[in-house]
Amino acid sequence: MSFPYAMRLHKHGLLPLLRRPWLRSQNHRAQCVLQFSTIVSSEPSRVTIPVGASGSITLDIHTPSHRSPSTPILIYLPAGPLLPERAPELNSLRVESPLTVVRINYRLDSTHPYPLPIHDVLAGYDWVVHHLVRGVGAHNGWQSPDGRMAGGNGRGVGNGRVAGVAVCGELIGGGLAAMLACTEGRVGRMGHVKAVVVGGPVVDWTGMFPVKEGSGEGEGKEGAGPVADGNTDGDKGAGGRAAEGVGATKRRTTKVKTRTKPDSWREHSNSPFLSASTLLHARDTLFAKPEHYHDPFASPLLFFHTASSDIPSLEPPSSPSPHNPSSPSSPANTTPDASATDPTTLIDFIRKRRAHRRHPPLGSGLVLPRTRVDVGRESVLRDQGVEFVEGMRRSLGVSEKGRMLGRGDVWAEQGRGRGGEGLEERIELREVEGVGLWGEEEMVGVGGWVGRVMRAGE
Repeated sequence: MSFPYAMRLHKHGLLPLLRRPWLRSQNHRAQCVLQFSTIVSSEPSRVTIPVGASGSITLDIHTPSHRSPSTPILIYLPAGPLLPERAPELNSLRVESPLTVVRINYRLDSTHPYPLPIHDVLAGYDWVVHHLVRGVGAHNGWQSPDGRMAGGNGRGVGNGRVAGVAVCGELIGGGLAAMLACTEGRVGRMGHVKAVVVGGPVVDWTGMFPVKEGSGEGEGKEGAGPVADGNTDGDKGAGGRAAEGVGATKRRTTKVKTRTKPDSWREHSNSPFLSASTLLHARDTLFAKPEHYHDPFASPLLFFHTASSDIPSLEPPSSPSPHNPSSPSSPANTTPDASATDPTTLIDFIRKRRAHRRHPPLGSGLVLPRTRVDVGRESVLRDQGVEFVEGMRRSLGVSEKGRMLGRGDVWAEQGRGRGGEGLEERIELREVEGVGLWGEEEMVGVGGWVGRVMRAGE
């Protein structure tokens, strides 16, 4: 299945239904290579799994000392190449709760651009569900190198309960975790995602625009602001009334500058931690085509509203022939100017008015999981996290209101009536000082939150 075809399927709400058999059929036909270990240690066991015809990836599996078939599984997705030096200690996730932590080492760089990391993460998730949750050909999720069964029957047999799956990640890994939250919550399907925690997630690549120098806090935009009618009671003497007409019309139609609260993208665009220019360069490097970052699987915020910009064209503008100025091309102009192929000069970003979308779609069987989004107040990505929470809460309120009224096409106002009860608890937003990245203490808290949510859902 080609990526453009997958995008078309998603636009019609069919991709979540058709994608899974395609990926699973390729993933499970091949033999997985597992470094089998029966002794729990600080060193993880490593699994190598195929990703269709796109090579393979590795999974690092950290197990608790006392693991049962119902021990929750937490999938960890690394932050990605934005901060390659970050290597958090995953054992911190297991301090407060016994969890099986699986790190999916997805590929993402200039030679492995999107949509490859999406396919990698989905293949890793499928492997976790197939082997660690269902226990197919395995005992408690483990399989020996020769593939012989050590026990189990593939139905989660043990104490009658099976492991639940949660996902966490930061930055680009947070965006991929958000993608799983929006697409893998199919209730009734063994191994569906029950809880998600993301930190400073990149959930909307379409909303990133070049920031002009000098644009910052307190800067407004010029437009047809409120009517600037200078006629007050004190002005309307004889001279004031005589000035009505042309002069008064000019005052009413004069464009004024309105001061608006700056968004995090402009306010923190020059952050030494993660700047707007760094993210724009990453987008040019990590996406082969602009339409790839307009796909909701790469920008999960698009599940809940339309894109902030149209898909730009990277075709260099045609220039007239020196022999015939009206001719768009000629043999003399077959080599385009180097600047014309630079994406930063070709892409003209124009902000669009966005419209809300409802997700999950009717009849999909998907349900949004318990979600926690951590954002830093001084992060350039803060607003993306806030908008993602608002979109999830809005959709959750719509779904609950529709079920309550016996229909699925009713938009419920957020936080009002029974349709809004519990939204802030089920879709949590945590704002912290600074840029909001997870240190060891925050990782311990993430693991503890996942453990509590998974136990409460048993």
